[in-house]
Amino acid sequence: MCIIPFSKAVELLKNDQIIGLPTETVYGLAGRANSPIAIQKIYTLKNRPAQNPLIIHISSAESLAEYLLEPIETLASLSSLFWPGPLTLVVPIKPHTIPTIGRAGLSTAAFRVPLLETTRALIRETGPLVAPSANISGKPSATKPEHIEADFGIDFPILETDETAALLGLESTILIYQQGRWVAGRLGAIPLARFQPILGYVPSIGDVKTALCPGQLFRHYAPDAHLTLSEEGWDESSCELYDIVVGFPERTYRGAKNIIHWGSELSPEKCAHELYTILREVDKQKQAKVFWDIRFSSNEDWNAILDRLKKASSR
Repeated sequence: MCIIPFSKAVELLKNDQIIGLPTETVYGLAGRANSPIAIQKIYTLKNRPAQNPLIIHISSAESLAEYLLEPIETLASLSSLFWPGPLTLVVPIKPHTIPTIGRAGLSTAAFRVPLLETTRALIRETGPLVAPSANISGKPSATKPEHIEADFGIDFPILETDETAALLGLESTILIYQQGRWVAGRLGAIPLARFQPILGYVPSIGDVKTALCPGQLFRHYAPDAHLTLSEEGWDESSCELYDIVVGFPERTYRGAKNIIHWGSELSPEKCAHELYTILREVDKQKQAKVFWDIRFSSNEDWNAILDRLKKASSR
């Protein structure tokens, strides 16, 4: 594994190279946001569709002003409460401020301020970074350096940091500003109900025809194993149908050939943290048939997790 110090990361990024680095959500493939060369390398490495825009990571909410096409009344309230943190905001921009390739030719761009201090310090040294999840496009995101190594090789440079224990395990929540209101572009680490006190409404998930941000219109998070999501509970008579059961330690899965516990049914945070690790684990068994227990409470904290599992199980 190629772990590099902060100074080496700065050097590589300033020379249009790509590195792996943690944010508080998942690991990203980082390159300078003002470098079309670096951005193209990211698209090529990930095999990412060119029409899938990237998120620009900035070091502070104040620095967003230089990109904005026009003032947005609720922007200051959202950024003051949720930045730094796992919230991405998609806004109209001055086109010359972001290379066309990084915003997929759109008149909008997505921004966020990452929570980890090491990541923000890096941005202050290099300028804004794009940092999509460090995985092959469509596959489970990376939440450990080992995941980056598995996808991109043992020589791929990964920033050294002691902050990885803070990883949430789910990508940021994305809000898109459209016609004076915010709509949800992607469910993520912040439940949508938390925006109601600020906005006066809960953002709804928009009817999307064009991808305005990551997580829209494209297959995501999918292992090669076949996932069956079940709200009905485990039936012992099904034991011969499935190679793996993913479930909760509080429950019994009698007769199951192989059981993976992904966290307590009382802890969606723990389950979110382990989600991509387990998806990658079952991915190693390419033809495995997996029973995934999704009998959890009707709680908004589970919504983003369920969203990822539904996308992971679609074919």
